[in-house]
Amino acid sequence: MTEKISVVIITSNRAKMLASCLNSLVIQTRQPDEVVVVDNASTDNTKETILSFKKKLPIRYVAEKQIGMPYAQNRGIKEASGTLLLILDDDCEADKFWAERMENAHKKYPKAWVIQGRTYSLPKKKLYSLLAEFNRFISVQNYVKIKSPLKAQSFFSKNFRDEMEFSTCDGNNFSIKTLYLKKYKLSFDERFYRGLDTDLGRQIVSKDGLIIFCPQIQVGHYERSSLKEFLEQRWHIGRSAAKIADKWKAPSLTLKIMQGPKKLLSFILFCKMSNQLINLPILLVLFFLDKLYYLNGYFYERRLLFLAKQ
Repeated sequence: MTEKISVVIITSNRAKMLASCLNSLVIQTRQPDEVVVVDNASTDNTKETILSFKKKLPIRYVAEKQIGMPYAQNRGIKEASGTLLLILDDDCEADKFWAERMENAHKKYPKAWVIQGRTYSLPKKKLYSLLAEFNRFISVQNYVKIKSPLKAQSFFSKNFRDEMEFSTCDGNNFSIKTLYLKKYKLSFDERFYRGLDTDLGRQIVSKDGLIIFCPQIQVGHYERSSLKEFLEQRWHIGRSAAKIADKWKAPSLTLKIMQGPKKLLSFILFCKMSNQLINLPILLVLFFLDKLYYLNGYFYERRLLFLAKQ
């Protein structure tokens, strides 16, 4: 059966990045049948940017005035007419084989609800990108279902192609069959500002759904460009982790904190492997600030949740 592919992108006041994202869809080897772009209350020239692609893509502009990522994502799902939904962020650029490989992966794994692609950081040599790459590796390491731990040397090898069962979703780059969305009434939880993709993955796993990680299906993600933006993002990610832990009764954060020295050693080895030992002092400062802001956000949200239950 030939799938009807709908690409869903949500955006808000990032017209320049969105244009780069859409240009990456123009050159796809397998053109999507539909591109739904949900404008979440932008005040810049986002609408004009979207409409400028009318002759290049089968694109649809959708305005969502309720501010918030889950509202925009759910609106995009509702508006899309495809049998296969490909989710892409507006600050990402898809590899030219992205849509083709997504479709082929669903053919290879017909029982999979979700195919999860691999995201890499842009610009590649920036310090924030290096730290984001390491954090992404740790996340993949935590969520892949394999007997022995995933090694950094393997993961960052140019020849890494291992396809594995996975237990989460990364909203930058995944696809899901509409059939399962409708059958199991799956949606993005509107209580989440961030972390809604992780929550969706939890919903799928709780219903015994199959998620497959395919590292050859790639998109590049532009990381934050300043220290303030980077640390603010980590603080919000910490808050989201606390919400996820509260909703799904996840294990205590204590175990993760105890693994800190092991992660630090892994990070130093990662820096060596990336030929970044010359920048190790500043990278170590960023590493500790990253963890500090994550924990601050986590415990800030835990306190809010505790007070809300009193």
